[in-house]
Amino acid sequence: MQKDQTTEEKIKLTAKKLFHEKGYGQTKTRDIAEAAGINTALLNYYFRSKENLFNIIMLESVQEMFSFIREIVNDQKTNLDSKIRAIVDHYINIFHENPNLPLFVLSEIQANPERLIQKSKIPKDILTESYFFEQLNEQIKKAGIDITPIHIFLNIISLTILPVVGRPIMSYIYTMDINAHSNFINERRELIPLWIKTMLKLDK
Repeated sequence: MQKDQTTEEKIKLTAKKLFHEKGYGQTKTRDIAEAAGINTALLNYYFRSKENLFNIIMLESVQEMFSFIREIVNDQKTNLDSKIRAIVDHYINIFHENPNLPLFVLSEIQANPERLIQKSKIPKDILTESYFFEQLNEQIKKAGIDITPIHIFLNIISLTILPVVGRPIMSYIYTMDINAHSNFINERRELIPLWIKTMLKLDK
């Protein structure tokens, strides 16, 4: 039997949605097969097992979260202000398209960090030896602030991720529908770089 790329991609997209929403343990092979409109035998033919399919989705999800960082942090043609804005824009865009992605990736990293990081081939010094951190160090010294660059990076990421992950509670407390939450996130697209620049005393 010859594998069909359309069917294979359909299974992956279906599995990705279910794994992101429910996690590995709560997603059954038959759930994926039914949602994809196939039988479990065909799913196993394409991916051998639920575990193998999950590993593929997991690695692709990690790469989706972190591949952009590789591109931007060592770009010597982009100034610090532009880098901050680019990182915020990128993560708001991908989290808007897939709001379950950050919690899924972070929970799986917490469950088995070494195996996941090794398989995803993320360099250990991807940030600490980057041009971005050099730029941050230079600005921190210029501003006379007693912090390390990792605080700035984590602030950028957490300020972007938390409102996405916390959407259910925010929707309950502030009675936000989908459109209102989307507008709220887009407001933060401008606010987060402003807050980070203020912290760094970075001139406009």
